[in-house]
Amino acid sequence: MKSKSNDEEKVIQAGGYFGENMLNIDTDGLKETTFYDAEYTITTLDQPIVVGELTIDSCRRLFDTTMEGTQRAVGPISLHDLKKHTILGAGSYGQVWLVSYVGADGERRPYALKIQSKHELLEANQAAGAIQEKYLMEQLNHPFLAHLAATYQDEKCIYMLLGFVQGGELYSVVHSNTGDGIEEKKANFYASAILEGLSYMHRLHVVYGDLKPENIMIDQDGYPVIVDFGFAERVTTKSYNMCGTLLYMAPEKIQERGHDKGADHWSFGVLVYEMTVGRTPFYKKGMNKKQMYEAILTAQFEFPPEGTLSPELKNLLRRLFVVNPTERIGSLAGGINDIYAHPWFEGVDFGKLRQKEIEAPWLPEVKDPLDTTNFESWDHLKDATDSEEKVPTKGWQQIFKTF
Repeated sequence: MKSKSNDEEKVIQAGGYFGENMLNIDTDGLKETTFYDAEYTITTLDQPIVVGELTIDSCRRLFDTTMEGTQRAVGPISLHDLKKHTILGAGSYGQVWLVSYVGADGERRPYALKIQSKHELLEANQAAGAIQEKYLMEQLNHPFLAHLAATYQDEKCIYMLLGFVQGGELYSVVHSNTGDGIEEKKANFYASAILEGLSYMHRLHVVYGDLKPENIMIDQDGYPVIVDFGFAERVTTKSYNMCGTLLYMAPEKIQERGHDKGADHWSFGVLVYEMTVGRTPFYKKGMNKKQMYEAILTAQFEFPPEGTLSPELKNLLRRLFVVNPTERIGSLAGGINDIYAHPWFEGVDFGKLRQKEIEAPWLPEVKDPLDTTNFESWDHLKDATDSEEKVPTKGWQQIFKTF
């Protein structure tokens, strides 16, 4: 078979291929959609012959071209080589600590160490979820998703070493001392990066499940990073898991009719609305829980006064807040490409965005790599690992053998 492109000809032998330069689309600047046409013509030199087209979407089923050149090499880090500094957060099953590690080059690097009690996880029937979170995060490598560097365990606890995101929560940017909501242009920047993280997960059949401002951190470059994969799950058909935060849940999830990545697109719409309007769309002051359920299940929401939001954004939100998930943008024939190609994202260079070549609208104040001023103080808490924590028996320990 003979291939011709740009007046250059080459003969393709059996099992050969051509058009590999198309893989550079993502790194050179993917903008609206993943549908691209290559200027190729072919001439068959022998019969019979079978020729198939390998699209960018097909390539991504084997490897993600959007992440070319962004792989992060992490050498082995021992738990005993980590120095604890301060508590960054605390939850039902443990704590998150700021820790640091001195690499072979002598540089001290910060990390967040998530520590969870095995006994507490077993008592709450959450052990399987913690193991699933570790399994899913091991598969993810994207600048807008939390990075898992290493995992450990001992008799009492399991540990997840995560990249330290210093700028605080997106929630604090949207709901600040000066008011609620941010300019639409700024919201577009954050939404674009969050969309990138979501679509990357969805290509790996991972549904996030709990998208909200509290689960998005701002890194030192001013870019959003999705964190906390406790409710994430691998979904190839439908999930019937109702875990999440009600105000951001899609109707099909609340009704337990089975949901997929379309539920994340609904939550994405709620997040974009909250960023631009300053409140979530399906709750009004004085509402009881029943009224809130009704508003979500029927997609009852209102836009602020005319002129507050652009027509493009209103159109996107209307298409995201569609009760029937099969008719929701992102779940139609064009898939996620329909969202990328929507006029509200016109002008966004997603290739430059994922390479962090676009200036962020706000940079957090970070004094040094160990600065925690953008976090709430938890100094009143003691180190949970120093407590007289119950140690699961040998039989129960087996549950964590794959961690």
